[in-house]
Amino acid sequence: MSHAIDYRHAGPAPAGTPAAARALYLTERDFMGAALPKPIETVLPPAVMAPQDGPIDLSAELGLPYPATLPAMLAGTHAVKAGASVPVGDAAGGVIVLVLEGAGEFRVGGETATVAAGDILAVPGSVGATAHGGAEGLRFYYVDDSPMALYMGWQVRPTPRIAFTHWPAALLAAKLEETKAQGITASGVFLAHTGIEREKLATPNLFAHLNRLAPGAANTVHGHAAAAITYVIEGNEASYSLLGETLRDGAIVDPVRVDWRPGQVSLTPPNLWHGHFNDGKTDILTLVVQLSGLYYNDRTMNFRFAS
Repeated sequence: MSHAIDYRHAGPAPAGTPAAARALYLTERDFMGAALPKPIETVLPPAVMAPQDGPIDLSAELGLPYPATLPAMLAGTHAVKAGASVPVGDAAGGVIVLVLEGAGEFRVGGETATVAAGDILAVPGSVGATAHGGAEGLRFYYVDDSPMALYMGWQVRPTPRIAFTHWPAALLAAKLEETKAQGITASGVFLAHTGIEREKLATPNLFAHLNRLAPGAANTVHGHAAAAITYVIEGNEASYSLLGETLRDGAIVDPVRVDWRPGQVSLTPPNLWHGHFNDGKTDILTLVVQLSGLYYNDRTMNFRFAS
């Protein structure tokens, strides 16, 4: 295929325009000298306690101009009084919700889901979704991808792939019991919906896993490109994670230990080696949300085990 590009004989530059005024022309020295963001593990704590009401906003530590817990995800809680309501996911593509206390309703378009403690939902963002407190109020935890949308300057347009989905606590409990009966000790319920069943994701961007570790069980040391935010639903005095950059003989060298406590939110940076362990006498239960969708679609998830 022919073309008419000849930089050696380019004509004079056109008159200045706003578009031309925005252009920067960087040499390799200019480009390679750019200041890269610091790795997440060097600027953020490995875990924080979930607030009673409000976002887990670590944007100052991350150097971002919008609320964020990790560069592309925001976690937090909402406490909704009886009869009151709050918007859900106004700037996001999708939201994962875990109901912590009370009861109420989530309303998305013409659909309504009545919810109680233990229910999990996937809520499409940017559609005017709302949460409404019942007679005793409603408190819920959430993770959304609003920082990614704000960084990219996206205006989200929902599709059936971002569908309002409700996993009631009773059915989650039944599925957890089924995994126990199957002898599964270090996994739980992976949350997906019919609109994106092939990818096995809760939203096109967010992976969600209700993870159970039986006494003595472990999610052995592994790593993946997607960052993760983990809410501890049930913990004990001997449940913890280990995190670190390097391995020796399948074990993390000089790991950071993060003990798990109910209500804690653990932050797992991308590509960092980590494992989760239950050395206690009771089950532990967590909700893991990862920003997996783009990595899955780009074939760059890079999920790997230490041994």
